[in-house]
Amino acid sequence: MWQKIIVFASGLLLSSIVFADGKQLHDTACLQCHASLGGGDPYQLYSRTDKTVKTLAGLEKRVSYCVKAADVTWTEQQKRTVVDYLNSTFYHFK
Repeated sequence: MWQKIIVFASGLLLSSIVFADGKQLHDTACLQCHASLGGGDPYQLYSRTDKTVKTLAGLEKRVSYCVKAADVTWTEQQKRTVVDYLNSTFYHFK
């Protein structure tokens, strides 16, 4: 019983860490550009009704594009972490 609880708690902790890392990477590298595109509100891009990203694959492509456009050096794992953060926070693709 305790093993299941420990495994569950460890999973929650790891999810929280990954979420925080994705948010930090996103906020550091993306918010300034997104604010200029969103009329001062960097999160407006995610809440607009005419979203251009419509699938998880599309989100992955968009993040890869933005990484190049912002000239940041992220590993594939860091890109995945940002995709996971954006998906869980704004998009909710399955």
